[in-house]
Amino acid sequence: MKSPFFIDLPGTELSDDDEKRLNQIQPGGIILFERNCSSKKQLQEFITSLKDLLGNDLIIAVDHEGGRVVRFSEILPELPSANSLAKLNDASKVFEYARESGQVLKGLGITLNLAPLADVACPTTNLLLIDRCFGSDPEFVGDMCVAFIEGMHTAGVQCTAKHFPGLGPAGDDTHKLETLITLDQDELEKLWQPFVKAIKTGVDAVMIGHAAYRALDMVKPATFSERIITFILRKRLDFNGLIISDDLEMGAIATNYSIEEAVKNCLSAGCDLVTICKNIEHQERAHKAIKM
Repeated sequence: MKSPFFIDLPGTELSDDDEKRLNQIQPGGIILFERNCSSKKQLQEFITSLKDLLGNDLIIAVDHEGGRVVRFSEILPELPSANSLAKLNDASKVFEYARESGQVLKGLGITLNLAPLADVACPTTNLLLIDRCFGSDPEFVGDMCVAFIEGMHTAGVQCTAKHFPGLGPAGDDTHKLETLITLDQDELEKLWQPFVKAIKTGVDAVMIGHAAYRALDMVKPATFSERIITFILRKRLDFNGLIISDDLEMGAIATNYSIEEAVKNCLSAGCDLVTICKNIEHQERAHKAIKM
């Protein structure tokens, strides 16, 4: 039985300690980073060893958005940033870029791409997010997301729309700081339309962002909000796929919550998988917390 954890690994092969930890935690998914890849052949063998240890149903994921968010640039075909793809103003070209990249991801053994970004650029959008967005028009962003998803699906790779209910209005970087979004519910609903389109086209997973949305939940950030995750995403938008948290070690969460509190809050709100992809000790503590 897999646990609800999405975790990382430190190197290019499994150490005895890695195998022991993985056997204990039995994660539902592994997220790969640059540090896990030295060559195409090595990465394929590494992924095979993970599936041999944890089963073929193990999710193998990577952040392959394009632009500067590309983990294995030396062995993957070029994938421009969402902002650059948007300038092509051609959904068929977005589809082809995604399909071509997806074919290589599939060949490596990767099953889930943690992309596309369905966030809509706003006047307040943090500068670090701008190039990762397809644009400022929700309808257009949704169309680009659909093309990206369909391209990946054609190649046999699943996709993740992120960061629900939309990080576009956030001025702060949730990697570092708590982030409060004060738009009213009507404004937020317009900005989450790309997620609606992604869901209708069959996106496999949705990642929840760490910002707080006062119009939706007066107390909790989205990652811990049953109203946002269960009542809006699951029930109102009728999403039946995987719901994944953003990394719980990011500053927006870690400044106020222990890893144990964060994991319990996430799962209680309705997340299927919780992401911890930096600290091995946090992974072990989180696992113990839900076993108690």
